Amino acid sequence: MEQLYGNFDASYNELQGWIAAMREYIPGTVIELQTRPYYGPDEQRQPGKRIFQRMFWTFDPCVRAFPHCKPFVQVDGTWLYGKYTQILLIAIAQDGNRNVLPIAFAIVDKENMESWEFFLTNLRRYVISNDNICIIFDRGKGLIAAIRRSGVPWRSVYCIRHIAANFHRDYKNADWKRQVVKMGKEQPYHFNI
Repeated sequence: MEQLYGNFDASYNELQGWIAAMREYIPGTVIELQTRPYYGPDEQRQPGKRIFQRMFWTFDPCVRAFPHCKPFVQVDGTWLYGKYTQILLIAIAQDGNRNVLPIAFAIVDKENMESWEFFLTNLRRYVISNDNICIIFDRGKGLIAAIRRSGVPWRSVYCIRHIAANFHRDYKNADWKRQVVKMGKEQPYHFNI
């Protein structure tokens, strides 16, 4: 892997080049990069050195396509593996033909309230200008707190797949899990937070 893609540290050092390339070759690309100061082993701040904290990005074609999608956005996070174990946050929408459209991404250090607030704030600023949106998510405490704190006017509901998976994990009964999913499809329940 290292021969093909280089090592992890070299990849971080190439981040500014990647950002410049995205902005040049995909006009309208939005990238919000946050870094923090670097402190050496002697606890002294090292001038000119910064540490990656988090980054949000979206592409102009996705932003322009979003108004033509259904007024639902699903957000979720997944672990990235390797030397640095950050989390990829993603927002997706669906068009009238049921095609999935990824509309925004972020890499953050933790799936907590601050990271989700960073993501939602930028999602609102750059992609979703409409207030009549329903956001679907997995009931993560950090995301619930971020939705409340950010003041986004979107309606929020829980993802039935996550509810069914958590139910199955806790009760270990496949038939009950199928019934929960069936209930969600027949009679969609929503929970405002």
